[in-house]
Amino acid sequence: MTKFFMSFLVCVLLSVVLTGCGGKVEDTYTLATLREATRGDLLSPGFKFSFDTPQFIAVHKNVSMVREGNLIEFFVGDGLEGEVQNVMGRKFIIGARKLFNPLIHFTVDFMVVGNDTVRVGEPYDVTLPGLLKARDYSTEEFEEVELDELTSNRLKLRSIQDTRFKVSEAKVTYEEVVVDNEPTMMYILHLKNVRFLIEDPNDAVQLVLKALINEDHYFEGGVSYGSIASRGFREGTNSAGYITIEYINYGGMVVGTR
Repeated sequence: MTKFFMSFLVCVLLSVVLTGCGGKVEDTYTLATLREATRGDLLSPGFKFSFDTPQFIAVHKNVSMVREGNLIEFFVGDGLEGEVQNVMGRKFIIGARKLFNPLIHFTVDFMVVGNDTVRVGEPYDVTLPGLLKARDYSTEEFEEVELDELTSNRLKLRSIQDTRFKVSEAKVTYEEVVVDNEPTMMYILHLKNVRFLIEDPNDAVQLVLKALINEDHYFEGGVSYGSIASRGFREGTNSAGYITIEYINYGGMVVGTR
């Protein structure tokens, strides 16, 4: 079956499905791969495309990351996290519009699963992760430290006190930690001999941390460590205290928090 015929068939099917749900479709969505849609290899009136069961590698609130091979793009939609959870493990089609500001991304208009169509639409308020270029940050601002030498011992932690440093090959988990007698779900950065609690990650950082966990990738980026936590806190949380994520290298992108 040719690509043209497949695109035509999907457009017809989407039109029938959406019209049957009470909506009149004036525009069609051209079936495309993610690479065709982002690189301009396939044109569509109004930059409207449909994607057959795209691979969501992470979704947080209204923003998601979709992978196709080594290509990763952002998709947004109102309540997208819940809608994606509802279709996981099933075949589905997404209709989305390609937008260009502040960077190339896609707004999900609807999702088709079997005979059901769920309208999604543009979120009222959404912030895409800030992608940095080499001129926007300098890794020279972050120190090289002996990561394997770090433990939760105060003497060891003095070497990174009030310091910004690089981290590589660190595992990320999301698990329950008891803080001040309250069980709390937290993202945790694991080094060889110690772990750090990730303090107040913003939505962009949480999205990328979810992708790292879901794809079983190591963390690589820059973090900052402030004052040394009390001995009681370190022992109670089985950690060296809090660190703040400054930037993350992921899939050829650098996601920054500033």
